[in-house]
Amino acid sequence: MGSVLDIYIDQDCPGCMQAQELANYVRNKLPQIEVRIFDLARPNIERPSTVFAVPTYLLNGKRLSLGNPNADDLLRKLENSL
Repeated sequence: MGSVLDIYIDQDCPGCMQAQELANYVRNKLPQIEVRIFDLARPNIERPSTVFAVPTYLLNGKRLSLGNPNADDLLRKLENSL
C-alpha cells in the first residue's frame, strides 16, 4: 500500500494557498505519494475528527501537521513513510 497525504483546506483560510503550493511541491518531488486536497467549504466533504483547523495534513489517516509545515521537513517526514 502506498502513502496518502490528505490536506484539508478552506477557501477562506489565509494559509491554505500555501498548502496547495506545498501539495504541488510534494507531487513533483515524491510522485509515489498520493496527494489529495479536501476543501471543507465544498458540500459533502467529510471532515475527520482529527481535523479541527485548516490547513491540516494527514498521512495515511494520522495527523502529520496542523498548519503548514516547512517544505523540507514535510519532505523528510514523507520520505520516512515510504
